[in-house]
Amino acid sequence: MRYSSSKPINEYPVHGLMPKQDTQAASFIKKFPNYDGRGTVIAILDTGVDPGAAGMQVTTDGKPKIIDIVDCTGGGDVETTKVVKPTIENGNKVIDGLSGRKLILGDWNNPSDEYRVGLKRAYELFPTELTNRIKSERRENFVKKHAQLLSKAQAELAEFLKDNSKPVEAEKTELEARVEMLKDLYKNYEDPGIIFDCVVFFDGKDWRAVIDVDESGDLRGQPCLADYRKELKYHTFGKADLLNFSVNIYDNGNILSITTLSGSHGTHVAGITAGNFPEEPELNGVAPGAQLISLRIGDSRLGSMETGPGLTRAAAHLAMHKVDLANMSYGESSSLPTDGHFIKLLAEEAIGKSGCIFVTSAGNDGPCFSSIGAPAGMDERFITVGAYVKHAQMQAEYALLESVTERPYTWSSRGPTTDGYHGVDVYAPGSAITSVPVYVLNKLDLKNGTSMSSPNACGCVALLVSALKAEKQNYTPFRLKNAVVQSSKSVDDPLNVGFIQVDKAWEYLESHKDRDDLDLFFKVTVQKRGAQRGIYLRELDDVSKVQYITTKVQPIFMGEEDPENPKYNEAKFKYDARIALVATESWINAPDYLYLHSSGNAFQIKVDPTALSESKFHYGEVLGYDTSAPERGPLFHVPVSVVKPTIPAQGFIQYKNVEYGPGDIIRRFVQVPEGATSCEITIKANAPAETAPARFMLHLLQLVPKQNQKEKHAYSFMLGNDSYGDPESEKQIIKKHVSVRGGLNLEVCLAQFWSGLGKHAIDLSLNFHGVQIAGNLATGHGILHLEPQVTRVDVTSPFRREDKLNLSVSFNKLRKYIRPSEASITPMLPDRDVLPSTRLLYQLILTYNFKIETSTTITARFPTVMNQLYEHFLAGVFGIIYDVNKKIVGYLDVFDHNIKLEQKGNYSIMLQLSVENEDVLEKLKDTILELDMDLKSTTFNTFQKIRDVYTMKSSNYSKIALERKDAKVFYIAAPTGKDALPKEAKAGDALVGTLSFLGKVEGGEYCVLYNVPPLVTESSSNGKSDKKPTDEELEQKLNDATRDLQISYLKKLSADSAAYKSLLSKLDSTFADDITYLEYKMSSIWTASEAKGDINCLLNPKEISDKDLKELIKLADTILEKLNERELLEFYGRKKPDDESDEEKEKRKENDDKKKQIINALKNKGMACAVLLAKKEKDYCDTLNATIRSLQQWNSEDTGNLALLLVKVVRDREAEHCGTALKSVQKYLSEISFTSDTEKDVKKAWDMRNKLYKDLGWSIWAEYDDKWNLIRQPPYGYALF
Repeated sequence: MRYSSSKPINEYPVHGLMPKQDTQAASFIKKFPNYDGRGTVIAILDTGVDPGAAGMQVTTDGKPKIIDIVDCTGGGDVETTKVVKPTIENGNKVIDGLSGRKLILGDWNNPSDEYRVGLKRAYELFPTELTNRIKSERRENFVKKHAQLLSKAQAELAEFLKDNSKPVEAEKTELEARVEMLKDLYKNYEDPGIIFDCVVFFDGKDWRAVIDVDESGDLRGQPCLADYRKELKYHTFGKADLLNFSVNIYDNGNILSITTLSGSHGTHVAGITAGNFPEEPELNGVAPGAQLISLRIGDSRLGSMETGPGLTRAAAHLAMHKVDLANMSYGESSSLPTDGHFIKLLAEEAIGKSGCIFVTSAGNDGPCFSSIGAPAGMDERFITVGAYVKHAQMQAEYALLESVTERPYTWSSRGPTTDGYHGVDVYAPGSAITSVPVYVLNKLDLKNGTSMSSPNACGCVALLVSALKAEKQNYTPFRLKNAVVQSSKSVDDPLNVGFIQVDKAWEYLESHKDRDDLDLFFKVTVQKRGAQRGIYLRELDDVSKVQYITTKVQPIFMGEEDPENPKYNEAKFKYDARIALVATESWINAPDYLYLHSSGNAFQIKVDPTALSESKFHYGEVLGYDTSAPERGPLFHVPVSVVKPTIPAQGFIQYKNVEYGPGDIIRRFVQVPEGATSCEITIKANAPAETAPARFMLHLLQLVPKQNQKEKHAYSFMLGNDSYGDPESEKQIIKKHVSVRGGLNLEVCLAQFWSGLGKHAIDLSLNFHGVQIAGNLATGHGILHLEPQVTRVDVTSPFRREDKLNLSVSFNKLRKYIRPSEASITPMLPDRDVLPSTRLLYQLILTYNFKIETSTTITARFPTVMNQLYEHFLAGVFGIIYDVNKKIVGYLDVFDHNIKLEQKGNYSIMLQLSVENEDVLEKLKDTILELDMDLKSTTFNTFQKIRDVYTMKSSNYSKIALERKDAKVFYIAAPTGKDALPKEAKAGDALVGTLSFLGKVEGGEYCVLYNVPPLVTESSSNGKSDKKPTDEELEQKLNDATRDLQISYLKKLSADSAAYKSLLSKLDSTFADDITYLEYKMSSIWTASEAKGDINCLLNPKEISDKDLKELIKLADTILEKLNERELLEFYGRKKPDDESDEEKEKRKENDDKKKQIINALKNKGMACAVLLAKKEKDYCDTLNATIRSLQQWNSEDTGNLALLLVKVVRDREAEHCGTALKSVQKYLSEISFTSDTEKDVKKAWDMRNKLYKDLGWSIWAEYDDKWNLIRQPPYGYALF
């Protein structure tokens, strides 16, 4: 049955997909169709822009949309230093690629006939979401092929068991091993992905690159790409991924940069700013006539995280290429409000000298005040944009059941900055449905965030720049910011942030185009605890009295690009302004007037917060107007923010039955009691049954000096969805227990999400707790360093009784302190790492080596250069972790990364630090690595008295109560005894853990550090025998020493020399039956072979003669005949006495030596038999099996001994038991430690495994292994940074 709608079907509100009407951008373009961004170039600092995405092809006037694409991170770099020349095969030019594939070259112009080759794994280039999709699709295809192998193996086993009532055990074991191996291989399957061979050559004019995107080896149909900016060409990796890429080539062909995307974010941002859809102009971005430059700062190696090297290169590019505008929808929390290498480079060079207009997002860390991120707000020359939602967006993008009030998005970060600057300059629409990369498999998609509001505002500014350029009006970034901020529409924001209006901004520019002071930036400096950019009174002491604050204002002119020919000195001389100062609030007083010249002037501001209401945010400004042109608007603003906290009685405060509706944000400012270390927050919600569930956000914020907010307390949850924490209550209950800092103002912000419908009644309570440790740990956020044996701890509860304290000291991390083994400072690339000042960046490469004994998770920290990004004093910090084979196992930047290391063995970390000042790098050469590893939980006992440490077996002071201001003492005791500490802990290491009083507190336990003292050792025996050796014993020792010395020289002499022959003859006559000499003779036979060793003979049987092999067997048998195996087996079969006498110890040492001799003889015999068997000498099969059984009898199946492994593998291969052989190889590889000593053996085991795959007919696993071999043993060595 068909239904027809009684309601008329209206057209889709397309205008809301890409919001332009509310900003007046649409009306501006309608009035001025040629001022649609034409003539402007906008850089997008992001995850990269897809040149094949919808709307990214041409501008409205037919110019190419994207004119340059640069990977600033280095994540797509390929080393192409290896030079090869082609040969002719079957009439084609062919070279050997680094993958080992033969590469057929096209008919290309290459005068030198030299080609540079490189290799790159696709998954190092693909964005994370694409990698996950491709891995899933490839796995599905692989599983089909693998399932056929497994089904065949299982059918063969079933058939064998069916046909053999008494099956031969070896055959059954073989078939079972094949099934087991196939299941195990699949369980550990990880797709290596496509591995691209790369070829670079110089055509006489440009460097060009060709990439084997389909792994076919035939490059004849592949495009030869030059630097993107030269020819604007790109290519696609494949039909499955649909990921477009371009290239740039650096360092005279030594580095190929394959430029892709690290995510879809950047393309969406570009679509908002300047997307152009000729067929559907209603989908156009804000400035469709603008051209774009893609500067990728999101590093795909770190999941699109921005890094210092990428930021530095991007900022330098803006300055050196005179880009008109730049949008950066990226950011992190910063510990400093204004500092940093990147910030200075942007502000002083890109903006201050080159005139780039820099627009950036405020961040999505709201709704608390002072939640603004970085780089947003870190310099007043930036235009920082918050996110706003309008009705058009709600209707077209969000499919809401009912309309709600227009407002800033709940999560949009707010100002002021921690130094008082207002932070956010304007609001713009914070969502859009627009372009996304082709690989996403959507043409358009919805994204929201300040990441979307910033490019919208950037597009609006581009319209104004387009108009100014078209009308040949000069401008500066300061003029544009003045116009945008002054003309913004009021939205009743607490900090007077307005909504951007293009028409109004153009009117402002037109009205004041003759005013030179629009091209100035007025720097406000407030002298309050150092230099601040605004007045911010937040803490209790500050708001309890009247404040008199000195403030300086100085006009800043554009920077001189050529100091020898200054442009602005005359303007500075002439600058003169008579300023009227106006305070916007009655509690702020300022002088009436201020005379201002180019050096600036200072004045005092009086702020009286004493009469202001508690628990509210109060904001006002001191505005400076030019008395000759007040209509121009204020030249400068001095922001004044005051927050008066409520003081809770006895550490508790509650708010009852507070009504919330859609988008409501209710803030409480509470003075955390001195001594408080944590807070229990309880939210009780009640809503009528008919009320829709709504999403709520809880955000808690304190401003701790020089501490970023990455570890913020922010939560999101649904209220009104019938989920009740307390079965006795009719209210929904949410509880959180978080750390706090005593004595600081705490903002508790609870918000109903902007789109959350319905009315909700909320009870909110805060219950503070505090257990202080005496000394410098009173805040509850320090590190408690424990004494080697017993540590006294004094605790108190400063402001309330604490009834139920549970003392717990536990450790779950082992920390090793490692100094660099190598440190080198070198210049970086002149064509990539030169700053606008023409100074070249230098890099310090530090190498750290460490070893793990078992699978673990590590966290590598470099405290002096970590936990800072935008505020960093360095240009870049980046690290790579390698195993012993140079396989990359992880990447590092300035923030913590937990990296799982599966394989035991040796690892190294290479850390790159970069800056233009070599002296700084010299001081960083000794940077210490703090390497944290997982540790099985270890606890220390706690005792009431020090004597209890030695008289009690376990803690007797774990549950206590503290009266208010009552001090108590307890003792933490390190465990005693030889094996008391984890075996991994060595002297000089540290155990890292927590001291907890109040159970689980988010971010709130004390950190405890225990430096491991010299370990307990058993006392050496004082019962040494005083028995003197007899003359016969001394004579035997002399003979043994003479023999050993002669053998050592025999190894050094040339086998053809007379001295060698003479010494050999002498040893033969003197020590013919000596076991040590016989062992040397066996070893010398292997060494004298063409293979130069026993392992190589096992792998290459033809390189040793049958005669030598039979001689080896004879020598081994001679040794075995001299030793009584039965007697030795009986000796080791008896239980070892707890207290052996000296004679018994001597006897055990003698027998241990004999045991080693037996095992060595059996091992050599087994190897010789195995090689003979491999040479089709079947008569030695039984001898080999008997030898292997004898070795097993001695428990000598040494998992780390490659020779013994290969003996069994040879035997099993000759018996066509390749499944059994494969099982042995896999066991060896899983148990051996990957070190520099075992590196060669491991590679030989990998090679043998690959041969076994082929023997079994498992070609898919052989090909799989071949690919992984390129990853785990990269032919290019260490990767580029």
